[in-house]
Amino acid sequence: MTRALAALAVVLLFGASPGPAPTAPGSADAQLAALARAYYDDHFRAAPIDATFAGLHDHDDRLGDFSATAYARTLQTDREYLALLSALDRSKLSPEPAIDAAILQDALNDDLLLNGTLAQWRHDPDQYSQAATGAIYAVVVRDYAPLATRMRYAIAREQQIPRMLDQAKRNITSVDAVTQRIAYDDTSGAVSFFTDSVPPAFLAVKDSALQQQLRSANAAAAKAMKAYAAWIHAIKPRGTFAIGADAYQKRLKYEDELDIPLAGYLAIGQRELARLQRAFVATAKRIDPTHTPLEVYQRISKDHPTPEQLLPAAAGDLVRLRAFIIAHHIITLPPDAKISVVETPPFQRATTEAAFDPPGPLERVDTQTRYNVTPVDPAWSKKQQEEYLELFSNYERPIISAHECYPGHFVNYAIDKHLTLSLIRMLNWNSSFGEGWAHYDEQMMVDEGWGNGDPRVRLAQLEEALLRAARFVVGVKMHTAGMTIPQAVDFFVREGYQPRQVSTAEALRGAGDPMYGYYTIGKLEILKLRSDYKKKMGSAYTLEGFHDALLAHGDPPLPLLRPLLLGDSDDGKVL
Repeated sequence: MTRALAALAVVLLFGASPGPAPTAPGSADAQLAALARAYYDDHFRAAPIDATFAGLHDHDDRLGDFSATAYARTLQTDREYLALLSALDRSKLSPEPAIDAAILQDALNDDLLLNGTLAQWRHDPDQYSQAATGAIYAVVVRDYAPLATRMRYAIAREQQIPRMLDQAKRNITSVDAVTQRIAYDDTSGAVSFFTDSVPPAFLAVKDSALQQQLRSANAAAAKAMKAYAAWIHAIKPRGTFAIGADAYQKRLKYEDELDIPLAGYLAIGQRELARLQRAFVATAKRIDPTHTPLEVYQRISKDHPTPEQLLPAAAGDLVRLRAFIIAHHIITLPPDAKISVVETPPFQRATTEAAFDPPGPLERVDTQTRYNVTPVDPAWSKKQQEEYLELFSNYERPIISAHECYPGHFVNYAIDKHLTLSLIRMLNWNSSFGEGWAHYDEQMMVDEGWGNGDPRVRLAQLEEALLRAARFVVGVKMHTAGMTIPQAVDFFVREGYQPRQVSTAEALRGAGDPMYGYYTIGKLEILKLRSDYKKKMGSAYTLEGFHDALLAHGDPPLPLLRPLLLGDSDDGKVL
């Protein structure tokens, strides 16, 4: 047990014993806050890359220990903190801290499942290559310290990468063929990150000695990564990427507080997919009944900006979306909720088309938020440029901007910054809440009049929703029912109306991200909560009031949030 844990255990034991222990109201809340501080202090020391991404820069020159002993130590720490949580009298917690206690308990149990029961660190080589690139990316992407200082951090971390990859080789015991394929492709791409992206990021530093250190450390990291890719390629694969029904059920509980039988959960996704298909077909027929729905969608995608117009068009979207939100009373915007469109940094462009780019929740220096949009590469062929710009049609691009910015991820973030959130709430972003909110916004904005009833806008929104609903079904079936990658690709093409290239990428993503139905399940949970809230409020209900209430508590799992918004009106049914 660490010193912090030992000291905290004494506090909790005395607090729970009879005698002169503090009994003032809120003492259980204070104990939980102290436990959380100790836990995250321990966690960030053990996981310095996580600390950097969170905006804490005390460990930016360290990579961390990736040995089997370190994993065992982390799992033991998880168990110790779970014991300390059990020692708390949770009945004495205030409503918000009671949610925090559930969130922390779920996070610890989830880690024990992923790294203990499933031991993913023994079966997924990609975790290590992603950690290596993430460690450097984290000190490059944010201007939280002078560039030369961050360059020194990058050098120090790069010098530790060969050791980390050696630890990875000792850890890995078996890899299935699909995970091997993904890991090999990602690791091969990571080589180019070091050779092509890292050196330009620090070109402005004129210290020749520092530049030489970077060249040496960067070359060694790239060489180690290349050798690691070759090692992955040579593995004789065995096993399966599927986590199985039992683990899937547990992840629903630990990550989303859902106690739904798998068959029922899958049926939810299938019903939503069928609803969206009917709506897509009907909407396409309104536009052009002489062509197939997919042909209609492909035709409206031809209406897009030129390469030079792409970023200005995205910037114009934000102006119009913000004005629409205010005029239609969608949600109360903080006065400082403004964001700019910028070109995606070169080292991110291979994996990013458009994305909200926030600082970590603990960042205190570089607190700028950005909406990254990747420009057209002039080296692309005319065909490549056309296919890329079709992703940003004049009907679909604003839907993407609504998801990423107004009123999606950025507005959620901007409101969070004005809340007094606990450390647990700040550092635990629930995917079903966060992505569910952003995905819900796509439909809600069109429902409220975005696009003035133009069926082409609705078709673009439905296409985005079909992709997310297909993910929901595929994620369950691949990991619990034996669906193969080729079958998943065919499903995305046939049922999700996606191009085969997109479908292939989505199927591979699902192999490594079983729970990527969180967009759709979160959207559906919000719609159910909105309906229940409307019944409770009666004539006092407004959409703006609901959204303000929904986003007033950070990003907790939606089942935990329902009692705060509904009180005695909560029927306990999340869907």
